[in-house]
Amino acid sequence: MLDILKTVVGTEALNQLTGELLTNFIDSVEPKIKETLKNQMIQYNAKDNLPANFVSAGYTVPVKDIDVYGKLKTNPGSAEGSLLFANNPDNFDQKAYNAIQNGTSTYKNLRIDYNISTDSFTFKPVSATPKIGEWLGNFIDDTVIIDKKTFTTKVMNSIYGSITAKQGKTVEQVYQELQTAKLIEQLIDDDDSFEISQEDFDELLQKAEALINGVVYYDMGCGVIGASLPLSGMTELINQISGSTDPFFVGNKVEATIEQSTQNVQEVSAANKQTIKDGFFQRLIRIITNILAQVSTTDPQIRALLAISSAFQNNDFVQISSPKDDLKKFRVFLKCIVKDAMKMINEFIFNLIVVFLVALLAPIITKIVKEKINQYVGVIKSLIN
Repeated sequence: MLDILKTVVGTEALNQLTGELLTNFIDSVEPKIKETLKNQMIQYNAKDNLPANFVSAGYTVPVKDIDVYGKLKTNPGSAEGSLLFANNPDNFDQKAYNAIQNGTSTYKNLRIDYNISTDSFTFKPVSATPKIGEWLGNFIDDTVIIDKKTFTTKVMNSIYGSITAKQGKTVEQVYQELQTAKLIEQLIDDDDSFEISQEDFDELLQKAEALINGVVYYDMGCGVIGASLPLSGMTELINQISGSTDPFFVGNKVEATIEQSTQNVQEVSAANKQTIKDGFFQRLIRIITNILAQVSTTDPQIRALLAISSAFQNNDFVQISSPKDDLKKFRVFLKCIVKDAMKMINEFIFNLIVVFLVALLAPIITKIVKEKINQYVGVIKSLIN
């Protein structure tokens, strides 16, 4: 669909589509994602009381199994942390970070305790009153699945690595994170083999090194150039667009980062700039699709929900482990979530393409109609005469 859009309307359509996805689409998709999660969380014991062990001792999970992308130990007060965390501090990620810092925290009807010696969370309910199904439903209702600011940050950081370069991660850590993201990307492409080719492994390692260095490589059609967007540039962008509802404004601001990231690069011809822009937006829209799937399946709050719900079904034994292994274990759950998420985004893109095509064809159709009317008028006049 993106190729059709670019061929028929041009790169500016990709610019607007990016703006639409980061504004109108994000604003509309939250209720649908929550409904999908609720449908996937329906349990045979939904009407049972919360398990006694969950209420008293809680369920313990290593932080690394919850925090797939290494966010929860980033200081929200730091330059990079201020972009990764939502402005509203009443969210799961902020409360989990508080637990790591203070030993305990409370998020809605969930108490989060942190054990520094085992680097693990223990989750238990604040109130034992709700039934299992009600507790899970309330958790989903109370949670913001897609925060516009953090979503946009993830998307743009996947391009530029401006935040990753400041987090102090190793190449191996980012490499492992990218492997999880790659497996989700394969699910989007309807490939549930959960196998990564050696060629893809090599590409992911190169990308991990680039992200650690905060470098993006643009394809000019006749080679590539390395460019970078400083953290200050990323911060400025996110501050400008995270609250905007104007897709044209957002698309233009995102496009402006191309020029900003290549300021220190040798002169690039106009033709190469156009090629870079085409590739940039197509890559960006693909990333938006992947990030939507990620926040619906592997964000900390979703991983915590999976851990707790798995214990409800397995006699208090938490079933989650390493994220990559869990993609296979929760294959059905993940495929259903990803399928519904992709249905939403594909429908949105399709409807926008229709709008573009109608707008493009309207003058032609109007001209044809006028010509036909003139022909009929001419025939009628000749009959009268």
